[in-house]
Amino acid sequence: MKRPVTLCGALALLAVAAPLTASAQERDGRTDGPEESEYGKGGYGDNRRGVSLQFDWGAAIHSQQPPAGAPEGPPLFVGATVSLWGDDWYRLDFSGAYVFDGGRFIGNVGPTFRTWGWPVAFTAGLKAGAIVIPEGEGLRFGLSPQIGAEMFLGRRDRILMGLHYSPDIPIGGGGVTNRLFMNIGYRF
Repeated sequence: MKRPVTLCGALALLAVAAPLTASAQERDGRTDGPEESEYGKGGYGDNRRGVSLQFDWGAAIHSQQPPAGAPEGPPLFVGATVSLWGDDWYRLDFSGAYVFDGGRFIGNVGPTFRTWGWPVAFTAGLKAGAIVIPEGEGLRFGLSPQIGAEMFLGRRDRILMGLHYSPDIPIGGGGVTNRLFMNIGYRF
Protein backbone atom coordinates (compact mmCIF):
# COMPACT_ATOMS: atom_id res chain seq x y z
CA MET A 1 0.00 0.00 0.00
CA LYS A 2 2.87 2.33 0.78
CA ARG A 3 4.56 1.87 -2.60
CA PRO A 4 1.68 3.20 -4.82
CA VAL A 5 1.21 6.22 -2.55
CA THR A 6 4.94 7.00 -2.66
CA LEU A 7 4.95 6.59 -6.46
CA CYS A 8 1.95 8.91 -6.88
CA GLY A 9 3.54 11.50 -4.60
CA ALA A 10 6.81 11.39 -6.55
CA LEU A 11 4.95 11.81 -9.87
CA ALA A 12 2.95 14.75 -8.50
CA LEU A 13 6.14 16.42 -7.26
CA LEU A 14 7.79 15.86 -10.64
CA ALA A 15 4.77 17.31 -12.47
CA VAL A 16 4.95 20.48 -10.36
CA ALA A 17 8.75 20.86 -10.42
CA ALA A 18 9.34 20.23 -14.12
CA PRO A 19 7.72 23.46 -15.41
CA LEU A 20 9.46 25.49 -12.71
CA THR A 21 12.89 24.37 -13.85
CA ALA A 22 12.07 25.23 -17.47
CA SER A 23 11.09 28.79 -16.54
CA ALA A 24 14.39 29.27 -14.70
CA GLN A 25 16.42 29.12 -17.93
CA GLU A 26 18.09 32.28 -19.14
CA ARG A 27 16.39 34.09 -22.01
CA ASP A 28 19.57 35.75 -23.29
CA GLY A 29 21.49 33.88 -25.90
CA ARG A 30 22.10 33.53 -29.56
CA THR A 31 19.80 32.51 -32.37
CA ASP A 32 20.99 29.39 -34.11
CA GLY A 33 18.62 29.52 -37.07
CA PRO A 34 18.29 31.74 -40.10
CA GLU A 35 16.99 35.32 -39.87
CA GLU A 36 13.46 35.54 -38.34
CA SER A 37 13.42 31.89 -37.33
CA GLU A 38 12.33 30.29 -34.05
CA TYR A 39 15.48 28.24 -33.42
CA GLY A 40 17.60 28.92 -30.37
CA LYS A 41 16.98 31.07 -27.31
CA GLY A 42 16.70 34.43 -29.08
CA GLY A 43 14.59 34.80 -32.16
CA TYR A 44 11.83 37.13 -33.09
CA GLY A 45 8.29 37.50 -31.85
CA ASP A 46 5.37 36.69 -34.08
CA ASN A 47 4.23 39.96 -35.61
CA ARG A 48 0.43 39.89 -35.60
CA ARG A 49 -0.18 43.46 -36.68
CA GLY A 50 -1.70 44.13 -40.04
CA VAL A 51 -4.95 44.43 -41.97
CA SER A 52 -7.67 41.90 -42.71
CA LEU A 53 -10.56 41.98 -45.16
CA GLN A 54 -13.66 39.89 -44.38
CA PHE A 55 -16.92 39.04 -46.16
CA ASP A 56 -19.95 38.78 -43.81
CA TRP A 57 -23.29 37.08 -44.49
CA GLY A 58 -26.16 35.65 -42.47
CA ALA A 59 -29.63 36.14 -41.01
CA ALA A 60 -31.07 39.52 -40.01
CA ILE A 61 -34.34 39.59 -38.09
CA HIS A 62 -36.08 42.84 -37.10
CA SER A 63 -37.81 43.29 -33.74
CA GLN A 64 -40.63 45.18 -35.50
CA GLN A 65 -42.04 45.36 -39.01
CA PRO A 66 -40.12 47.54 -41.49
CA PRO A 67 -41.90 50.80 -42.44
CA ALA A 68 -44.59 50.67 -45.11
CA GLY A 69 -43.05 50.98 -48.57
CA ALA A 70 -39.62 49.68 -47.47
CA PRO A 71 -38.06 47.06 -49.74
CA GLU A 72 -39.25 43.52 -49.05
CA GLY A 73 -36.83 40.65 -49.14
CA PRO A 74 -35.56 37.60 -47.34
CA PRO A 75 -34.36 38.00 -43.73
CA LEU A 76 -30.72 37.98 -44.86
CA PHE A 77 -27.86 40.44 -45.08
CA VAL A 78 -24.43 40.77 -46.72
CA GLY A 79 -21.55 42.95 -45.68
CA ALA A 80 -17.83 43.48 -45.42
CA THR A 81 -15.37 44.32 -42.65
CA VAL A 82 -11.90 45.86 -42.84
CA SER A 83 -9.89 45.38 -39.63
CA LEU A 84 -6.71 47.06 -38.42
CA TRP A 85 -4.95 44.63 -36.07
CA GLY A 86 -3.03 46.14 -33.16
CA ASP A 87 -2.07 42.69 -31.90
CA ASP A 88 -3.54 39.20 -31.76
CA TRP A 89 -5.96 40.17 -29.00
CA TYR A 90 -7.48 43.42 -30.33
CA ARG A 91 -8.37 45.12 -33.58
CA LEU A 92 -10.32 48.12 -34.90
CA ASP A 93 -13.16 47.13 -37.26
CA PHE A 94 -14.79 49.20 -40.01
CA SER A 95 -17.88 47.33 -41.21
CA GLY A 96 -20.85 47.85 -43.49
CA ALA A 97 -23.90 45.66 -44.07
CA TYR A 98 -27.07 45.74 -46.18
CA VAL A 99 -30.21 44.03 -44.84
CA PHE A 100 -32.47 42.81 -47.65
CA ASP A 101 -35.71 42.80 -45.59
CA GLY A 102 -36.44 46.48 -45.05
CA GLY A 103 -33.45 47.81 -47.01
CA ARG A 104 -31.42 48.94 -43.99
CA PHE A 105 -27.79 49.93 -44.31
CA ILE A 106 -25.58 49.58 -41.23
CA GLY A 107 -22.14 51.22 -41.05
CA ASN A 108 -20.10 50.77 -37.86
CA VAL A 109 -16.66 51.41 -36.38
CA GLY A 110 -15.31 50.00 -33.14
CA PRO A 111 -12.88 47.74 -31.31
CA THR A 112 -13.08 43.97 -31.04
CA PHE A 113 -11.19 42.04 -28.36
CA ARG A 114 -10.13 38.39 -28.70
CA THR A 115 -9.25 35.80 -26.09
CA TRP A 116 -5.94 33.96 -26.25
CA GLY A 117 -6.40 30.58 -27.82
CA TRP A 118 -5.64 28.42 -30.77
CA PRO A 119 -7.26 27.41 -33.06
CA VAL A 120 -10.48 28.99 -31.67
CA ALA A 121 -10.65 32.42 -30.03
CA PHE A 122 -13.75 34.07 -28.59
CA THR A 123 -14.51 37.69 -29.43
CA ALA A 124 -16.40 40.62 -27.92
CA GLY A 125 -16.71 44.09 -29.33
CA LEU A 126 -18.70 47.29 -29.34
CA LYS A 127 -19.27 49.19 -32.55
CA ALA A 128 -21.06 52.46 -33.17
CA GLY A 129 -22.12 54.23 -36.32
CA ALA A 130 -24.93 54.97 -38.72
CA ILE A 131 -28.07 52.95 -39.39
CA VAL A 132 -30.05 54.11 -42.43
CA ILE A 133 -33.72 53.10 -42.23
CA PRO A 134 -35.61 53.83 -45.49
CA GLU A 135 -39.11 55.24 -45.99
CA GLY A 136 -39.35 58.13 -43.61
CA GLU A 137 -37.32 56.80 -40.68
CA GLY A 138 -34.03 58.20 -41.98
CA LEU A 139 -30.58 58.19 -40.48
CA ARG A 140 -30.05 57.02 -36.88
CA PHE A 141 -27.01 56.71 -34.65
CA GLY A 142 -26.68 53.10 -33.56
CA LEU A 143 -24.80 50.80 -31.23
CA SER A 144 -23.86 47.24 -32.15
CA PRO A 145 -22.37 45.04 -29.43
CA GLN A 146 -20.95 41.83 -30.86
CA ILE A 147 -19.95 38.42 -29.50
CA GLY A 148 -18.63 35.42 -31.36
CA ALA A 149 -15.91 32.90 -32.04
CA GLU A 150 -13.18 32.91 -34.68
CA MET A 151 -10.48 30.62 -35.93
CA PHE A 152 -7.45 30.97 -38.17
CA LEU A 153 -6.97 28.44 -40.95
CA GLY A 154 -4.31 27.76 -43.48
CA ARG A 155 -0.65 26.97 -43.35
CA ARG A 156 0.35 30.43 -42.12
CA ASP A 157 -2.85 31.24 -40.17
CA ARG A 158 -3.92 33.86 -42.69
CA ILE A 159 -7.51 32.73 -43.41
CA LEU A 160 -10.01 33.85 -40.77
CA MET A 161 -13.46 32.26 -40.24
CA GLY A 162 -15.98 33.23 -37.61
CA LEU A 163 -19.51 32.94 -36.25
CA HIS A 164 -20.99 36.06 -34.58
CA TYR A 165 -24.14 37.60 -33.09
CA SER A 166 -24.81 41.34 -33.12
CA PRO A 167 -27.94 43.31 -32.22
CA ASP A 168 -28.02 46.62 -34.12
CA ILE A 169 -29.73 49.13 -31.83
CA PRO A 170 -30.77 52.45 -33.44
CA ILE A 171 -31.02 55.30 -30.93
CA GLY A 172 -34.34 57.11 -31.31
CA GLY A 173 -36.52 54.34 -32.70
CA GLY A 174 -36.68 52.03 -35.66
CA GLY A 175 -36.45 48.67 -33.91
CA VAL A 176 -33.50 46.39 -33.22
CA THR A 177 -32.07 44.20 -35.99
CA ASN A 178 -30.64 40.93 -34.67
CA ARG A 179 -27.89 39.58 -36.92
CA LEU A 180 -26.48 36.05 -36.67
CA PHE A 181 -23.72 35.67 -39.21
CA MET A 182 -20.59 33.98 -40.49
CA ASN A 183 -17.57 35.62 -41.99
CA ILE A 184 -14.56 34.55 -43.95
CA GLY A 185 -11.55 36.73 -44.57
CA TYR A 186 -7.86 37.03 -45.20
CA ARG A 187 -5.27 38.68 -42.98
CA PHE A 188 -2.48 40.47 -44.84
